[in-house]
Amino acid sequence: MIRVNCTVKDGHIVHLDLSGHSESAARGEDLICAGVSTVVFGLCNALDEIAGIDTIRVDQNLIAVDILKPDQTTDTIMRTGLIQLMTVEEQYSHFMKIQLTEE
Repeated sequence: MIRVNCTVKDGHIVHLDLSGHSESAARGEDLICAGVSTVVFGLCNALDEIAGIDTIRVDQNLIAVDILKPDQTTDTIMRTGLIQLMTVEEQYSHFMKIQLTEE
């Protein structure tokens, strides 16, 4: 299962991490994982290119983003990505779970 953890502080998304695999198909043929990867890598690229955010970690089975100084640009990018991920979760909730935490 893909697990997404999102932290909101003072109305700003300040952390997002993803781990796991949907296991809806064999690796390399899993369209849910491909879709989620596309959303998340697009989000990370936008944060890097548009907002200059460099607090993005990509490891073996984890992608983590920390926004240290949220602003309108990072909010727009993060909320757009989260909405896209929620759309995937809505359709494939048995393969993906999103946990929202307010600080």
